[in-house]
Amino acid sequence: MISISCEEMKAMDSYAINNIGIPSIVLMENAALKVINNIDLNNIDSFTIVCGVGNNGGDGLAIARHLILSGKTVDLFIIGNLEKGTKDFNINLNILNNIDVDFININHEKDLDTLKKSIINNNMTIDSIFGIGLTRDVGGLFYDVIQIINQYSKDILSVDIPSGLDGNTGEALGISVKANKTVTFHHMKKGIVNRTIYTGKVIVEDIGIPKKATEIILEKF
Repeated sequence: MISISCEEMKAMDSYAINNIGIPSIVLMENAALKVINNIDLNNIDSFTIVCGVGNNGGDGLAIARHLILSGKTVDLFIIGNLEKGTKDFNINLNILNNIDVDFININHEKDLDTLKKSIINNNMTIDSIFGIGLTRDVGGLFYDVIQIINQYSKDILSVDIPSGLDGNTGEALGISVKANKTVTFHHMKKGIVNRTIYTGKVIVEDIGIPKKATEIILEKF
């Protein structure tokens, strides 16, 4: 199994979108469905999903939609400035708004108390805060949120990479989610190889990026 850097993954994703013509929202939907396939829906009925406002958060919103449509209990939290959401994050948030899904935008200490209660009450926490683009130390409310996730969750699934982990080096950037399972996309990332203390079991899922994109980008790097 090959492992790739964050820069290589971004380039492969970009090539698939811009050169091959696969809409980015299709890749996001594929990613969400692959995460759903890795959840034991027969035994897990309630979820706390914590999203950032980037594309990793967009994955989380799509996951929330599928779980809600399948009749699961979902408490949805978004941390970050909603005005800075990416295009595909906003598409998925708009869908949720149109089907009257409520969420809490974490802005204050009281929101952390609500998050804590949700995590204690629910079977699984899904971490969809930061993706492979994180390069600075986690601070402020983001730090507090990750600390609460780690302390109170019964079971944690991270989307693509545990939030707070450097996708190239595997080092925690101040703090990192410590997942029981990580579903990563397309190829293994260098920073999650042999980092089970943070990743738990790692599953690599294909989201529809053609082999051509991988080959062309690996030739360039």
